[in-house]
Amino acid sequence: MLLTPFSLLFRLACAIRLFLYRSGVFRQKRLTAKVISVGNITVGGTGKTPLVMYIAERLKENGKNVAILTRGYKRKKKEMVDLLLRAQKRVSWEDVGDEPYLMMQNLSDIPIIVSKHRVVSGLHAIEKYRADFLILDDGFQHLKLHRDLDIVVIDSTNPFGNGKLLPAGRLREPLSSLKRADLFVLTKTDQASDLDELIRTLQKYNPQAPLVESIYRIRSIDQLSDGVSVNLKEVEHKRALVFSGIGNPSSFENSLNQLKIQILKHHRFSDHFAYHQKDILSLIEEAKSLKADFIITTEKDSVRIPLINHLEIQLYVLKIDLKITKGEEILLRKIEGI
Repeated sequence: MLLTPFSLLFRLACAIRLFLYRSGVFRQKRLTAKVISVGNITVGGTGKTPLVMYIAERLKENGKNVAILTRGYKRKKKEMVDLLLRAQKRVSWEDVGDEPYLMMQNLSDIPIIVSKHRVVSGLHAIEKYRADFLILDDGFQHLKLHRDLDIVVIDSTNPFGNGKLLPAGRLREPLSSLKRADLFVLTKTDQASDLDELIRTLQKYNPQAPLVESIYRIRSIDQLSDGVSVNLKEVEHKRALVFSGIGNPSSFENSLNQLKIQILKHHRFSDHFAYHQKDILSLIEEAKSLKADFIITTEKDSVRIPLINHLEIQLYVLKIDLKITKGEEILLRKIEGI
């Protein structure tokens, strides 16, 4: 209740900003490459990063020159960083942000340009890599750059939080802004409590935008120390200390439950939490006292863990992929159509 007046001010600021763009006072910059925006309407993890990687890989397979433009949330460096040139200039995850660093590890031959000035990074991608397509990561609110396709990702397990705008809720814009979307991608649909109600809400605000449904598919469980994958059967019914610093830790727990892992305790750190050696050593001591068989975390968390030699207990990393279960042909047709 105390934060509600500030949410009303935030709503007013959103409305004024949108009006200034629609009236032409603020102008969008149009680039020669096609721009696909992947964004959301809430703060926290909705599944944008797996979708960005999925789209980038599909475009690359079709012979397109594609680059990803991302701002690098909470990164230390301010200047633009081209992660495809990392061989010439080594960077850490702190320099560019955990999500761009994670994408770099999974997309070795796709340019990822980190900068809050997406027009500048877009021009760089076009000039250096002759990019035909630019994927604007977390771009729904980035109105400065014209986009040819606006994709909004919705977390089916918690689509709109409490329905209030920041700072009283999780919404970054009023729900009426959903009418700007060209396409909705619903993530974690297998974990949704009422998927039909969510679909009705989205169709109420934007009946023209088609819906695509997706889930997370477990790719592997790897050892943090050497990246070696373990047989998934080996972790069934084993006791684990769990930790994560992501937007939706409940989804991580659900994946572990699918693997029949016994969760002794789940330490939920803040999203994008920067782990220090003392944090990991403390978790190791706790795991030993609980007689855990191993510690496990997410792939996104793994890039933020400092190097520690000779771990006394095995630390595993759960890796997942996005699997589209309904409407994949609609998504690909939309991309081809631009």
